[in-house]
Amino acid sequence: MLACSVIAIAAVVSVPPAAHAADPVDIALPGTRVTVRENSTDPLRVTSYGFGKAAYLRKGAGFTRQTAYQEITVAPRGGKALAVPTSYNGGYDSVVLLDLATSKGTRIRTVRKPLVAHYVHWSRNGTKAVLTVERKSGDAWATSGFVVVDTVAKTAKTVTVANVDRAARFRWSSDGSELVAEYRGGARFYGPDGEVRRTLAKTGRPAGGEDAFTPSGRGLMTWCPSTYTEHVCVWDRTSGKLAAKVPGIKPKALWGWWDEKHFIAVVPVGDIYRVVLSDLKGTSTRVLAALSADDWKNRVYLSYTRR
Repeated sequence: MLACSVIAIAAVVSVPPAAHAADPVDIALPGTRVTVRENSTDPLRVTSYGFGKAAYLRKGAGFTRQTAYQEITVAPRGGKALAVPTSYNGGYDSVVLLDLATSKGTRIRTVRKPLVAHYVHWSRNGTKAVLTVERKSGDAWATSGFVVVDTVAKTAKTVTVANVDRAARFRWSSDGSELVAEYRGGARFYGPDGEVRRTLAKTGRPAGGEDAFTPSGRGLMTWCPSTYTEHVCVWDRTSGKLAAKVPGIKPKALWGWWDEKHFIAVVPVGDIYRVVLSDLKGTSTRVLAALSADDWKNRVYLSYTRR
């Protein structure tokens, strides 16, 4: 594991007015060379992160490694989290529902070995989460369906999806009534029973960290189709029409929406990577974090949670 050292976060072109409400704070993430810059008025903040096979959870202003888990994701507005253990238990994969106030956890079985269920995505109201189910296919993993975890009843239901895209990753729609995942270069919406409700063809695959939809729920962010010169696209969720093509930015990752007009993107700058706020014109308005090349190589992922 790398020793902790700070990479300076440089100033950017401009800063949204809200960012001036308080002084920013720089936080060095343990086990990495990542520096996160945040403000008390920010609508989102980093609540957990993954680095290689390690998972870290925020406690106050710092982060602690969670040695029993390979992944941990905090619910919107906090209070609880879902963690994916590093190994099977009794022949089953599982999740652990954590009460962040008491640190007590409840284990909930998901799928039987050799299937795996991971990539936790919460509904916006925090009452349920979905995980993508995968099975080994040769030397790779292929999606076979999803698991819905009811965090109130503390139960899980596995759904096998017919004709699912091998690379599909399931997320909730903005109102929590549907699931969305990649399907043959587009986006397909499913009911909680796995039945197809509708398909948006040739949109590119859904993108955006914990949530691919704008705060209003109207816009769906995708990686633009390969026929476009732009990399980031936004589509009207209801009509399926293109709402925006973002010029000038070539991100390596998209980590969600900040507000209706700004999203979080990871962009290379020289020999480092910056996590930036970008507007829909492709202008970076603020740096949220700085990552070293080694951090990126080790698959660092910052999980942003809406307050």
